[in-house]
Amino acid sequence: MPVDRCICRDISFSDLKALAAQTGADFKELRTATNCATACSLCGPYIRKMLATGETDQPLMAPAELTRWIDQSEPCCTSKPMPIMRAKR
Repeated sequence: MPVDRCICRDISFSDLKALAAQTGADFKELRTATNCATACSLCGPYIRKMLATGETDQPLMAPAELTRWIDQSEPCCTSKPMPIMRAKR
């Protein structure tokens, strides 16, 4: 199953790609405009990769690849991370 959207905000990477093309927005500007990568932040590395490669349907990244796409100098989240939800048994 490909990763193709910010789940928290339900915004597809295709829509983010179009917005970036229209406005010239970088990652920070997309994050500010859409609030993507501000809740759980799991989509942050995928959005960065989408901006660099144009890929909007991406396979799950291995930990080493995720690390490659995370900008260590800038936090992805602007709010508290969401707690991990566990299924009820």
